[in-house]
Amino acid sequence: MKSGKNSKLKTQYLKFFCLLFCLVSFSSGYGQGERGWKSDWKGDRSEVKILEPGLDVTGVAVFKNRLFLDAKKDNIKLFRELSDEYRNTKTLWISFSVRKIAGNGRFGLSLLENSQEKLFVGAVGQDKTICFGSKKCREKMESAVQLILRVEKNKAYLFINPPLASVPDVEGASMTLSGDFSFDRITFLCEKGNAGEFSRVVAGEQFADVVFPRKSNDDLRSMGKQPVISWKKAEGALWINTESGVLQLKPYEFGALAVHSGSLSAIESQKNYAVSQEPAGAKFSVKEDSERILLKTDRFSATVEKRTGQICLYDRLGKLLIQEYPGGGRSETGYGEKVACRFSLSPEEALYGLGQFRDNSLNLRGKRRELVQFNTQAAVPVIYSTKGWGILWNNPSRTIFQDNKMGMSFQSDIGDIISYYYFVGDKLDDLIASYRSLTGKAPMIPYWSLGYHQSRNKYATQKEVMDIAERMHKENIPMSTIFIDYFYWQKYGTGSHRFDENLFPDVPGMLSSLHKNYNTRAVITIWPTFRPGIPNYEEFNRAGLLLDGAKALDGIIYDAFSPKAAEIYWKQVMPLVDLGIDGWFLDGCEPDQVNSFLPTVTHDGPALKVRNLYPLVHATTFYNGLLKARPNQRPYILTRCAWASQQKVGTAVWSGDIPTTFDELRKQVTAGLNFVACGIPYWTTDIGGYSGGDPADKNYREVFTRWFQYGTFCPVFRAHGRRYPGNTKVPNELWAYGAEAQKICTEFINLRYALFPYIYTLSGQITRNHYTPMRLLAFDFPEDKKILDCKNQFMYGPSLLICPVLNAGDRKREVYLPSGKRWIDFWTGENYESGQTIVADAPIERIPVYVPAGSIIPMNVSLLMNPDSSAPVEVRVYQGADGRFELYEDDGETFDCERGEYSLIPFMWNEKKRTLTIGKRQGAYKGMSKEREFRIVLVSSEKGRGVEKNSPDKVVKYVGKKVDIKL
Repeated sequence: MKSGKNSKLKTQYLKFFCLLFCLVSFSSGYGQGERGWKSDWKGDRSEVKILEPGLDVTGVAVFKNRLFLDAKKDNIKLFRELSDEYRNTKTLWISFSVRKIAGNGRFGLSLLENSQEKLFVGAVGQDKTICFGSKKCREKMESAVQLILRVEKNKAYLFINPPLASVPDVEGASMTLSGDFSFDRITFLCEKGNAGEFSRVVAGEQFADVVFPRKSNDDLRSMGKQPVISWKKAEGALWINTESGVLQLKPYEFGALAVHSGSLSAIESQKNYAVSQEPAGAKFSVKEDSERILLKTDRFSATVEKRTGQICLYDRLGKLLIQEYPGGGRSETGYGEKVACRFSLSPEEALYGLGQFRDNSLNLRGKRRELVQFNTQAAVPVIYSTKGWGILWNNPSRTIFQDNKMGMSFQSDIGDIISYYYFVGDKLDDLIASYRSLTGKAPMIPYWSLGYHQSRNKYATQKEVMDIAERMHKENIPMSTIFIDYFYWQKYGTGSHRFDENLFPDVPGMLSSLHKNYNTRAVITIWPTFRPGIPNYEEFNRAGLLLDGAKALDGIIYDAFSPKAAEIYWKQVMPLVDLGIDGWFLDGCEPDQVNSFLPTVTHDGPALKVRNLYPLVHATTFYNGLLKARPNQRPYILTRCAWASQQKVGTAVWSGDIPTTFDELRKQVTAGLNFVACGIPYWTTDIGGYSGGDPADKNYREVFTRWFQYGTFCPVFRAHGRRYPGNTKVPNELWAYGAEAQKICTEFINLRYALFPYIYTLSGQITRNHYTPMRLLAFDFPEDKKILDCKNQFMYGPSLLICPVLNAGDRKREVYLPSGKRWIDFWTGENYESGQTIVADAPIERIPVYVPAGSIIPMNVSLLMNPDSSAPVEVRVYQGADGRFELYEDDGETFDCERGEYSLIPFMWNEKKRTLTIGKRQGAYKGMSKEREFRIVLVSSEKGRGVEKNSPDKVVKYVGKKVDIKL
């Protein structure tokens, strides 16, 4: 008996120590690194196991462990206390991954206060429907999902598998609840008879604190030699048979070379989205020797090594520009496989482009980028070098760019062929001209679209729109447009393309009043998505033209790749067009919830294969539709993303829902410069950032003011945002930021309109000469090695060096004056030698701006919101060097300019003779005044400074004939 008791006692002790060991292991091995909690999980763990690895959710990092709960005997409850620092936070984010396996009850997370449940989120029932509070979502937990909560005191939002790259808009939440959501504890609940698993419950004050994007394995695919077998010259191209397939080289007369490698059938059948209209080919010769094949044009030459298939590119003088990696730079191809190519570069060259990225990188040497689209990122696979070459990597699937000691490479997830284009030119402007000649020129946009755009999330009613327009007028704040933004459709649902008449009772009257009384245009937001149940959704659904499961806002997106879907989409949009809406704000076209888009199959194949193209094909539908509806009226379209060639459909691009900090402002400067360097010229950012920012906070007022000053010199000038606390009621108009900020920002708006003759001329140069107005410094000073990675200065056109203030509290900043020309302070007229760094004054009222000697800048004398060639123009001459400027003018609205209806007035300054020559006017257009008054101002420290009014040195009555003015 005694022995039996001891044995039983030993068994009980053994069980106790095993359980204790499991508890210690559980506590120390799971929950480690999960922020926001006072302790690890507590509660009944007898039916809980720690398994490896963590749950696998698309796009989310897979962590070491997950918890498996199997409630065979009773409910399982695991709980954790919320940390003190988060108990009183205004907004708290919580994320976790979860999968319900079996059972009819609840499996998920509860928020509790004083042991009372405030909110439950998880799966219920045998069908695993996701439940939020007492509401059921449309989504089911058929596999592991990531659930993210945004919890405020009186609101809670649920996001199911949202994109992790940017803060999701609350309008895109899968479910929203109102109530008291204060809590001090979370409990993970597995009711009796249920089983499932979860991992990584994290809390934080910012969205970025609770998300962990997955890092993929992107080892470069192996490459090898592709020896040449034979070649022929046919159909304007050089066709080479190799042991790995066919290599096609096709030269173009504007300095481009197409390179396609793969099977003959795949090359001939490849759909080309970037090059939608084949341009004229170049005349070329082909020669052969024992080692290589030489293709030669007037502008460049290329060789193919017979032994390896390696391609080398040379300029017209025979200097090597770039080569595929020696010994084998291209991967082999096959249907749907990864495709890759590696190139060998020289160490001194700088690289620019690839789109809009928030990594604060300018020169891309030594960098890695994942080319995918999402809100706040626009992947454009175009890159240029200061050595005189560029590449368009023509693959829209996920692509990894890398530059390292092994060379520069592109690798795409899916491709039937390797397809890329070389560009050749003496400078970056030449390379962009070659790119646009291949992919399509950027058409003219309306004159008014270059003015100030007033916007916020959102103007909810017609009365609110008109009240803002009236107050802007009374406060003497010029604006060219007001952005109504979204949910004007309200009761009709997303995708209805209708105004809710309870909110907007008289849209034609509103538009007429904005136009006639306030000289303002109206822009509305439009999405590619449709709320289930509305008539437009049902029409798409019956036709099978929705991408089932691909979500945006509260609906499902259409298949923009389908011609039939595009036709239906435009038919449904036409009632808005017929109302006379002026501009279009294409939101969410990455598409918005990218992770939900990727599993779908589009008209053109799996979404994974064409994933980066959605913004291009959607914008193309819109642009072509507007051209058909209004054949001689320039569209204005603003999109939240872009791909290569999107400039051909006239879109401006903005950088998405970005944070509201100085750190973000710094990132936006480099993001914008590299984006426009791809060849898509119209770009902007939400002035002040989008998500947050309290107009009553003096620190944020400084952020907004400095951002506004920077935004004045972006191609598109727009203030937008969802200000704290994010309820869409907080104003974003200048008066909300206090009298000082209002005064400063209004002065910068007036400066923008004063510079309109200069700015609109740059816009004309975009279309006529493939110009890029917002210019990283390597465009104009490529020989100055100090500017190759200059991240905080840029040129706006040829005559304005913009130096934004990017740090809190700064009232001075260092400015580097690039070598080659003397520089004049725009605000003071003071002269400086080039090639030096100075400390410039930067009071809150202004940012440093410098003008190179020899510049000629035309400026409006009075505020002009529309083209008026009869109005006087001040012509500022910045002496110190010879200079030239050609003033461009047209009617500002129509495409008559493409039929030659525009005028050019050349101005030439001769420094030695102290003479300004106004040349003979070239061209004319309807409504052009034949007589002009030019007020000539010779800039000095006494005159022609900033936006001050000047008494001219000479007044010229110009009638279109050459005139010399001695100064």
